[in-house]
Amino acid sequence: MDKKRTFASLLKTQMKNIFTLVVVIVILTSCGPYQKALKATDPEVKLGVIDTLLMQEKYTKAVNLFEQIVPVYRGTDKAEGLAIKYAKALYETKDFVNSAYQYERFVNSHPKSEDKEFAMFMAAKSHYEMSNVYSRDQRDTKRAMTKVQDYIDVYPSGKYAIEGNMMISELRLKLDRKAYEIAKNYHHRNKYIPALATFENFIADHPGSEYLDDAQFYMLDSQYSYAIKSTAELVPERLEKAKELYDIFVSRYPESEYLKDAEKIKEKIDNFKLEEIQINYGY
Repeated sequence: MDKKRTFASLLKTQMKNIFTLVVVIVILTSCGPYQKALKATDPEVKLGVIDTLLMQEKYTKAVNLFEQIVPVYRGTDKAEGLAIKYAKALYETKDFVNSAYQYERFVNSHPKSEDKEFAMFMAAKSHYEMSNVYSRDQRDTKRAMTKVQDYIDVYPSGKYAIEGNMMISELRLKLDRKAYEIAKNYHHRNKYIPALATFENFIADHPGSEYLDDAQFYMLDSQYSYAIKSTAELVPERLEKAKELYDIFVSRYPESEYLKDAEKIKEKIDNFKLEEIQINYGY
């Protein structure tokens, strides 16, 4: 019985010690430099802690302090340096909406700053980071292209011009893919009239796209399918149009991966018999 009591007493003492240790850790943590800076009324205290946090890459905590002191220093000699650091901290936390806003605000507020080029590029890059995958809405992609192009127009030989041009290419490819997939979706759903119109627009509007041979082939296939599913009197005329599209395709893309498929369509056109179309489709 005494042994049981002794063990229970020891266990109780150990639990009490552990609890005390946890309380001490919490107190020490809560009284750290960051917590003190958050509660401090002296903005200089916050400034000193911000620099430490940035060096430690603790950007979220730095942003919390920036939000307290940026308005205090607005219009002072320290405003410019704080503004660029604040924008960078926002970017590093992946808050691209606010980093874009702060970088753009910096450009407008400090037009003669030596950091203006950097801020303009980073504003554009923030918009670039907001661009969605091609299958989703592309408004942010279009906005990002505009912002990056604005930077390149102002700084055609700037420090970030090469990266900017790479970003433009990537964003353009995304828009190309979106437009191409819309047209292809019409084709795959047997909606040949909108498919033809959309492919034609795609080819005209995206002259440098890597999807041009795909679009040209599916335009040919759409025209052929549209022709043979037309009423009998319209089939020959629409097949002639398919023949023209075949000629355009092979002349532009003689080494395309779709060449064999295009040749099969041409063979079907050449061997076309109106009677078979009438039987197959009930005309």
